[in-house]
Amino acid sequence: MRIVLLLFAITMVTLSARPVHAQSDSLRLSLPQAEQQFIQKNFVLLAQKYNVNVAEAAKEQAKLWYNPNLFVETNLYNGYSNKLLPYGRNADLYNPTGGVVNVQVQQIVSLVKLRSKLVQLAETNISLQQSAFQDLMRNVRFQLAQSFGNLATNQQKLTMLQLQGQQLASLLEAFRAQLKLGVIAPYEVTRLELEQKNWESDLTDLQAQISQDEATLRTLLSINGTTYIIPVNEGNAPKTTAPLNELVSQALSQRPDLQLADQQITYNRQNLTYQKALATPNLTLGADYQRVGAAFPHYLGVQALIDLPIRNKNQGNIQAARWGIDQANQSRNAVGIQVEQEVVNAYQQYTQATQLQAKITPEYLQSIQDISKNATEDYTRRVIDLVSFIDKIRAYKDAQMTLIDSANRLYQAQQQLNYVTNAKVF
Repeated sequence: MRIVLLLFAITMVTLSARPVHAQSDSLRLSLPQAEQQFIQKNFVLLAQKYNVNVAEAAKEQAKLWYNPNLFVETNLYNGYSNKLLPYGRNADLYNPTGGVVNVQVQQIVSLVKLRSKLVQLAETNISLQQSAFQDLMRNVRFQLAQSFGNLATNQQKLTMLQLQGQQLASLLEAFRAQLKLGVIAPYEVTRLELEQKNWESDLTDLQAQISQDEATLRTLLSINGTTYIIPVNEGNAPKTTAPLNELVSQALSQRPDLQLADQQITYNRQNLTYQKALATPNLTLGADYQRVGAAFPHYLGVQALIDLPIRNKNQGNIQAARWGIDQANQSRNAVGIQVEQEVVNAYQQYTQATQLQAKITPEYLQSIQDISKNATEDYTRRVIDLVSFIDKIRAYKDAQMTLIDSANRLYQAQQQLNYVTNAKVF
């Protein structure tokens, strides 16, 4: 019996010396490498980028002048000569048996520089789309960082469970052998078998979560197939940061959603100017040439055409544009408060995670290691029974899991600060 427990103790000591996976189709990535691949290949970002291109094309369209209008008319039938399309040459311009030709050319002219105002709207829309793209990148990049940390954490936990499974299997095999010799009671084997069933349930749940994390990362990185991604930690980020007021100022100056709200105000103000300009109708200028069809054989005239703004002065759209400015201002205020509070909340979470991590001292880590060691020694001397022994080993496993969660909590808090400030704080 002592040999079995000694083997168990040796296994516990070698807990951190075994790999997580040995899959041939695995991909090791650090977070910077993942971010680089994400920016280059993520389909959501690439699709959103086209909105910027569309806005730039709309600006080019807004620069174009109105096309001139050409009008040509001739008589289809001449009742004097009973001819269809009488286009024959006729030297006598006063002879009604000839063909009549009427040609008009017209050009729309804006009296209030509508084209330049439309160009300003298009330029602001480009800025809106660029800010929307940056905000989408900020959100999806945060999702990438979160999934990256969660996957690394769950893979560490999987290592713990796999090693625990090996320990349980070895211990159960030895106990069954001891049972056949009549050295131990049957309930001890049964108790270990129940513990193994619990382990199998925990392993299944964790593997399902890892599969979900892997699928999320493969989607974000546009990786096909079933490649197993192994996050690589390139070192812990520094555990100090700027004061809260500096982080808030940084967020207020760099958050793309706040810039988007500011640009929306600008866009609505420009739209109001544009709608007011639309109240002034366009002027249409033209030239008119008629052959035979007017008072003179060759008639040349000029034209001017304009709508009379008697009832429709675009007043509805102008009022809607004014309400749009008020709405944009209120939205900007709401986003400003949200940004500030997100920074405050993220800073508090980071502070709490840092304080919790600081409590993990070498003495505490040693006490965790002593749990399994003392449990083994106490059970060997029969100071405790099997149930107490398993409880202590389970407590050791839970403590190790808590350490992994604590490190991930600090990592997630750091990524949250990067996200809410839109800066590389860590």
